[in-house]
Amino acid sequence: VLFLGGGELANMAIVHTRLSQLAHMTADNAARVRNRIDEVDINEIFIGTRLGGSSINLMQNGRVILSEVEDNDATTNNTTDQKIIWQRCKGLKQVTSSYGTEGQVLTEAIGSGTRRIQAKPGDPVVFVEIQYDYTPVIGKYFFAARTISYSSAYLVRDRPDGTIQNGSNLSGNQKATCGTYSAT
Repeated sequence: VLFLGGGELANMAIVHTRLSQLAHMTADNAARVRNRIDEVDINEIFIGTRLGGSSINLMQNGRVILSEVEDNDATTNNTTDQKIIWQRCKGLKQVTSSYGTEGQVLTEAIGSGTRRIQAKPGDPVVFVEIQYDYTPVIGKYFFAARTISYSSAYLVRDRPDGTIQNGSNLSGNQKATCGTYSAT
C-alpha cells in the first residue's frame, strides 16, 4: 500500500509540474508574438501546448483558456478597470474562464487571492488558465479524482495592436473560440 501510494503521489507531482510548465509556456509564447497576433498564431500556440501536454492527455482531460487583458481606457474614474480584449480556448473539458469572457470589463485585477495582475495603459497582459481533470493511476479506492488548475500571465512584448487578426481568413470552426470544444 505504501509503495502504491508513493507511486501515486509521484505521478501527481509530475502532473502538477507539467501543468505549471505548460501554463507558463503558453502565456510566454502568446506574449512573444510580435507586431500583431493572428488566429493562425493562436492555433500554433495551442499545437505546442497540445504536444507538450500529450503525455498527460491535456486536451482530452482539460481546457486551456488564453486571454489578452488590457487597461480599459473607456473609463477614467476607475484605475482598476480592465477589459478582456480576446479569448481563445482549446480542450474538451466543459468549463469557462474563472475571470470573465471575451469583451467583459473587469472591475478588479485578474487572478486570485493576493496574486493579481493588472494591465497598465499601453501594457497588455496575456493570461492563461489551465483546468485539468486528474484521474489517479491506482484508482478511486485510494485517491479521489480532482480538478487541478494553473494560471500564468506575461506582459505582451512589442505588439502595438492587441486585437486578434484573421489574415488567413480562417472559418469559424478553424478558430479556437471558447464555444468550441476540441482536442486537436
